[in-house]
Amino acid sequence: MHGWLLRFSDGHSARANSVSTLSFDGALESAIAAAEAAYRARGLAPQFQISPASVPLALEQTLIARGYRHKTPTFLMFADVATVAAEKSVETQASASPNPDFDRLTLEGSHSVGDGEERLAILARITAPKAYVTMWQGGTGVACGASVVAGEWASVYVMRTSPSQRRNGHGRRVLAGIAAWAQCHGARRLFLQVDETNLPARALYREAGFRDAYRYLHYVAPDG
Repeated sequence: MHGWLLRFSDGHSARANSVSTLSFDGALESAIAAAEAAYRARGLAPQFQISPASVPLALEQTLIARGYRHKTPTFLMFADVATVAAEKSVETQASASPNPDFDRLTLEGSHSVGDGEERLAILARITAPKAYVTMWQGGTGVACGASVVAGEWASVYVMRTSPSQRRNGHGRRVLAGIAAWAQCHGARRLFLQVDETNLPARALYREAGFRDAYRYLHYVAPDG
């Protein structure tokens, strides 16, 4: 719509239920109103993702003037695949479809069951090469993560660890498993997105070799 990409899902994930604003043509106020109508017609709160690449430049201030408020800022981080893959563990396993433990860990570690189900459904719809990576201990899945490859880049999604198993290095091993899989599929770099306030996760990613690329915000309509 006017160059923007309107993303719709089940209303839980901000990224999957917001306007991607990387290109634009048209009149700003009318474009915002049209996007708002499209989200409200689906029972969703209008949201816009604002990053350093968002256009037009006046968009953020226009949203603020309309009463929009932003959620917790998010950092996009990136790393070299080879650096992260150096810690590959035999305790991780990558597969093309999720196993029951991957599903359980995703649901347990999400903000709600609905949030976890939405993330699993989004992954299931992706047709690009993808991997569901599970970290095993004593025959039980204790941590997981997923990845999708697009050219030289591979994503990192749904990083989860059982509460009783945290701070044991399992997250690093899952990242290494993802990186090893991505390397086999031609990727050279990894990227992930993490809330600014999630300090333990950000520390884990930095220790694994990730660096901050940029910070972005999700602005939500005043009645959302």
